[in-house]
Amino acid sequence: MGDDERFEPDEILAALNEHGVQYVVVGGFAIAAHGVVRATADLDLVVQLDWDNAAALAAALTTIEARDLDDSRSAISQESLVRSADRRLRTRHGEVRLLNEADGVPRYEELVPAAVIELDGQRVPVAQLELDALEADN
Repeated sequence: MGDDERFEPDEILAALNEHGVQYVVVGGFAIAAHGVVRATADLDLVVQLDWDNAAALAAALTTIEARDLDDSRSAISQESLVRSADRRLRTRHGEVRLLNEADGVPRYEELVPAAVIELDGQRVPVAQLELDALEADN
């Protein structure tokens, strides 16, 4: 597996936690964290959109060498991250998607309180599953 195919979610989550980022994991990784077998190759996140959290997120993403997949000229900065925008990022540990405006994805405030799981000694907030909706998808 090449560097562009690497997926090490524990390393991404560790960087977010070390910098105190307020986030909730959603998508395939959240479903897998609840014990439902789903393959995923990226980490989908909804983050709190405020100035301080944007600074923490920018610092975390810088440490894992994030770059924007949709606009290589777009800076990973506090100013750019505080905006309500979706972004696809490649890090040295795999792809991260920020889903702050995605259709059907609740805002951060609606996802908290999230379930908290332990992953390799890290506390990770993940979206609660709506079991009826999950069963309808299967």
